[in-house]
Amino acid sequence: MNMRLFFSTFVLIFLAELGDKTQLAAMARSATGDRSTVFFAASSALVASTLIAVLFGSALTRLVSEHVLKIASGLLFLVFGLLILYSALFRSEAPAATMEIRPGVLARIALEAAVGFEEAAWQDYSRLAAQENSPPELQLLWARLAREEQQHIEQLRRVVREHGENGDFVREAVVLPGRAELHHDVAETAEGKVPPLLLHAIEHEEATARFYEELARVTHVSSLQGLFAALAVAERRHAEELSGFRG
Repeated sequence: MNMRLFFSTFVLIFLAELGDKTQLAAMARSATGDRSTVFFAASSALVASTLIAVLFGSALTRLVSEHVLKIASGLLFLVFGLLILYSALFRSEAPAATMEIRPGVLARIALEAAVGFEEAAWQDYSRLAAQENSPPELQLLWARLAREEQQHIEQLRRVVREHGENGDFVREAVVLPGRAELHHDVAETAEGKVPPLLLHAIEHEEATARFYEELARVTHVSSLQGLFAALAVAERRHAEELSGFRG
């Protein structure tokens, strides 16, 4: 193997991919999915696309002389470099304002994410309520929490339907909680794995409450302000009930 060619190609591709659409897409997928699955899927996609590029490049060498290929590749790099430089130096400042991401766009994303988090909690609590080896008092608690989480889902979906199209009900961007805080499977910890079952559920409820408190803080619509505040109170109450459970 030509190690000089290997390292020069590695550095070139690595620097070219930093901040590229491929990396951004992988970041977005790993924020809402299993990291190992996203890693192997993204790696497989890169291997496949690179294989296509290598096969295409090797086929070109049979049709076009290496000297012509070097000149053409150099010209392409020069042209694209000049286009990027021109865009950076002479583009108008006016379109920048139209490209700004409005807080409402992030608010819609936050609401849709909240629906997903609530659905995950509802499914987890429903499974836990159906476990026959749990104490009856705990089963009743899980069942009630599942019903209340389902009500939260309906309330959030109504907000998405009524305000999601224009997304202008917030004053500033919403701070989304981390996936590790909200997107979880409580039922997977039911056999005493670390973190403990109740502690895991309490952390989820507290993180969800902070999320709703943030939404209540940034919204300027009084009805939504009251709704988000009420949801935050409900999630805090869930955490307190789970903390005080001794059944």
